[in-house]
Amino acid sequence: MKTEDSKSKIYEQLASLPDEPGVYIFKDRNSEIIYIGKALSLKSRVRSYWNSGTWLERPKLAVLVPRVEDIETIITNSEKEALLLEATLVRKHMPRYNVHLKDDKKYPWLCITYDEPFPRLIMVRDPAKQKKDFPRSKVFGPYVETGLMWETVRVLRKVFPMRQRKKPLFKDRPCMNFHIGLCLGPCQNLVEESFYNQMVEQVELFLSGSQKQALDKMEKEMTAAAESLRFEEAAAIRDRLLALRSILEKQQVFFKDQNTSMDIISEAHSEKLILICLMRVREGKLIGSENFDLSLVEKTSAEEAYQSFIEQYYIESEDISIPKEVLLQHRIEDESLMNEILPQKAKRQVKIAVPERGDKLKLVEMAKKNASLALENLLKEEHGMNAKVMELLSKLQEELELSKAPYRIECFDISNIQGSDNVASMVVFENASAKKSDYRTFKIKSVEGEPNDFASMKEVVGRRYKKLKEENKNFPDLIIIDGGKGQLNAALEALSELEIKGQDIIGLAKKQEEVYKPGRSQPYLLPRRTESLHLLQRVRDEAHRFAVTFHRKLRAKRSLMSGFDELPGVGQARRKLLMIHFNSFERLKKASLDELKNVVGIPEHVAEKIYKHLHKVEESSTETQ
Repeated sequence: MKTEDSKSKIYEQLASLPDEPGVYIFKDRNSEIIYIGKALSLKSRVRSYWNSGTWLERPKLAVLVPRVEDIETIITNSEKEALLLEATLVRKHMPRYNVHLKDDKKYPWLCITYDEPFPRLIMVRDPAKQKKDFPRSKVFGPYVETGLMWETVRVLRKVFPMRQRKKPLFKDRPCMNFHIGLCLGPCQNLVEESFYNQMVEQVELFLSGSQKQALDKMEKEMTAAAESLRFEEAAAIRDRLLALRSILEKQQVFFKDQNTSMDIISEAHSEKLILICLMRVREGKLIGSENFDLSLVEKTSAEEAYQSFIEQYYIESEDISIPKEVLLQHRIEDESLMNEILPQKAKRQVKIAVPERGDKLKLVEMAKKNASLALENLLKEEHGMNAKVMELLSKLQEELELSKAPYRIECFDISNIQGSDNVASMVVFENASAKKSDYRTFKIKSVEGEPNDFASMKEVVGRRYKKLKEENKNFPDLIIIDGGKGQLNAALEALSELEIKGQDIIGLAKKQEEVYKPGRSQPYLLPRRTESLHLLQRVRDEAHRFAVTFHRKLRAKRSLMSGFDELPGVGQARRKLLMIHFNSFERLKKASLDELKNVVGIPEHVAEKIYKHLHKVEESSTETQ
């Protein structure tokens, strides 16, 4: 909650905002950047966020604004400059409440390495870093569908055999790529650099969508080689030309005008996800269609995410990849600004349009159908399951009155013996099956000495979901707490302190298999033989097994270490040597003095001390006799 001091600080900042174009930066109480925006007037735009009427139009603000503890502004000369700066800052800081183009993924790009002799065609994940380290390199993409990218690479390497290895495999002969026709052998000077560079230029034209121009250049080179009686060279170009034409003939022709160059961008969305389909038409042909899926974070609207995608995508794009026309499904707020920015980046006229009729509208609707189908498939993959499992989870949702079907379940259990080695486990079930890669164990830090399952449960639930919240990751559909009302209330207290609301959570008590829910005095008693109860029991029993296993490992380790820790003259390094040599404390106790002296790294006087320490009881009993 905001303190009075922080509220007064915000109101002071709002009062002093400049009536200028620029970028505003919202920070939380930890000075973390949580949102970045741009405005024609910083004064009017930022102040509108604290108008409750605006919250009704944009529900996201009701979540965002209460978290703002500090406001920073950067004044620019124009709204266009503000838009460019906003995109740069969002890409750099990745604020929690902004939509991110990459959605936490690094999409691959193709790159031609012009900074080295005989350039290569490689895949890169960070085009900005590539351009910084190698300024002459050119990148193309991003390729959201990696399979499509590698198919493009396979075709290009067959038609244009550029070198693939960064360094030659052999000093005196070419590698296998040369012998199978996938490289011209520049490492052994088997190709002239001028000829090689012509081929690289054609690859660049192909990747940028100018296939006709690439074909024309190849035809001219073939004719020139034939007229100069370089028939082998002409034949090689002819073969590549035929292979390239056969590939291009498979592409669908959309426009008779071969100068037509456009991107078509449509979207489909669910409550938490937006899928954007971007179709590329170059020289009148459809050359590619890619899907971008982005999370709708914290009640972000689909319209806002759609606009953010368009701005970030084209501001990040290489100039050469920007088409002559961009067809949109919806109007965007910054359409006029983008109409200024894109021609400057592309160094030619670029038009943004929202078609209302005709062939172009049909293209937008086709892209929308593709987006809808891709979204449907993505949701199916996300919850991939058979009809029986889906029916089971739907039934469990109905019986426990959950807000959604529990596709992902996280269950917690505590394990200790009279407060010692206090640990917790979390197991995960997705689509009614264990997902062991997501299992977690916790050492309880807040409870020592005496057992306190309630405090332990509060700590572990708080730690788990504080981390998810900070990392802006999805929460499970259902949380199960192993225990009754007490453990459930402890978990609820942890969620309340984190301001997490609306989360489905239950407690499962072992004795009568009672299911407790928040705000309900009486437990649910599911029929003993129902599959719903059997699923809850499987999850709970797995959490118990995992917690007990972890507890036993810690206890065994502590028992093993305690004997070694008491040895005189033995620190961490020598303890490790003894443990490796004897494997157990019992074997160490049975060792003779000579055996101890033979341990590498243990001095003789230390070996004697250890032996005396281990046999002091026997010595004292012998003296008594």
